[in-house]
Amino acid sequence: MRLKLVMALLALGMATVTFTSCGDDTPDNGLELTSYLDGNYTPTDDTCLLSATINGEKVSERASVTFQTKNLQTGYMVLNNVFEEYSSVEIKEFTLVQETEGESVRLTFTGTQQIDKTLRFSYSGYVVYGKLYIEFNME
Repeated sequence: MRLKLVMALLALGMATVTFTSCGDDTPDNGLELTSYLDGNYTPTDDTCLLSATINGEKVSERASVTFQTKNLQTGYMVLNNVFEEYSSVEIKEFTLVQETEGESVRLTFTGTQQIDKTLRFSYSGYVVYGKLYIEFNME
């Protein structure tokens, strides 16, 4: 049944969907459609490179961001070890905007996030195959 669904989606021209990503989150018991942009990005991984700053300063090499988008129109991120005293912060849903620069296509995003009384930040960035760029500004 899953194979028939996959074949039907491919036949409908779902060229933006593929079976590979920066992460290997597919369970061993079956095939799962994921975006080619989905994965865990870190500052030390050339395959899934995270380039992030907070108020202009690079984030720690321990930082990582799990990025997901199923439809290439909205995204979801989990920020791990990005902010001091916060091991994990979620940005549950944000809009992705497709931009073309020459032959390169990237998905851009912006937003603000209020975590609690002490952590509020704005963010902007973009993701292209294998690279995630984010700028955080503390408010």
